[in-house]
Amino acid sequence: MLTIEAKFDGQVMTTDPVAHVDNPNFTQELAWPVNNKALHQHKLQRSAVKVIVSSTDDDIGNEEIGYVVLNLRAAQHEKVGVS
Repeated sequence: MLTIEAKFDGQVMTTDPVAHVDNPNFTQELAWPVNNKALHQHKLQRSAVKVIVSSTDDDIGNEEIGYVVLNLRAAQHEKVGVS
């Protein structure tokens, strides 16, 4: 099984495990609510989101198989509302 773990601003979010196949289908969204002011501060501080892919095996346990670090300087604030 595979899981995705994302770390940002001292918080960690993890997806539910999915099958370890050639094209795994992660259907969960990992998102943090951040207002414009906080996003601006994170950009100034060059904050990043670290996304880790791990494999889980009953015999071996968890094994990190890769990661990517996402830079927030190009991030844009998207308004979320109810219409």
